[in-house]
Amino acid sequence: MKQLITTFNILLLAALTSSFAFAEDKPAEEWLFVHTAQEAQVINTTTIVIPVTRDIFAFTDRPYRKHGYMTGEQFASLWADSGSDSFKADPPNAVLTWVDGEDVKEAELVITGASFDGDSITYTRKYSATIPSGVLKAVSLFVDGDSPYGVLDDPQETPQAIEGQSAT
Repeated sequence: MKQLITTFNILLLAALTSSFAFAEDKPAEEWLFVHTAQEAQVINTTTIVIPVTRDIFAFTDRPYRKHGYMTGEQFASLWADSGSDSFKADPPNAVLTWVDGEDVKEAELVITGASFDGDSITYTRKYSATIPSGVLKAVSLFVDGDSPYGVLDDPQETPQAIEGQSAT
């Protein structure tokens, strides 16, 4: 019996050790974001205003497979943090898509800032193909978050942030 208990303890210790090693090998959780609206206003070559008619959708890549929603205020606040790993210090890549007639157009850009006024998010940008001034229809902004600073990690801080999690 003593040998059986010893063997069990050794197996248990080996399983725990391997799970700790596996946890260390997991990549950092990276969030991606999607802001959609019926239309957006391109003010000039550096400014786009997109209404917040529904929350910003956020999701992670494998292996986490989490998703959630952020308010416009929560999303714009990602550019307020001045830490070395923040959107302010290292602006995210993004792709803006819109419908032009029967075509879907897209432009790659870097979002250098965002502010929320209660109804819309005003984005400042750089590095973009030409985006026509005026109103764009059926707009989606896909933002490569690479957000390790926990904005969606704490449901206490952001109550709407993690409404649905993982489909394992």
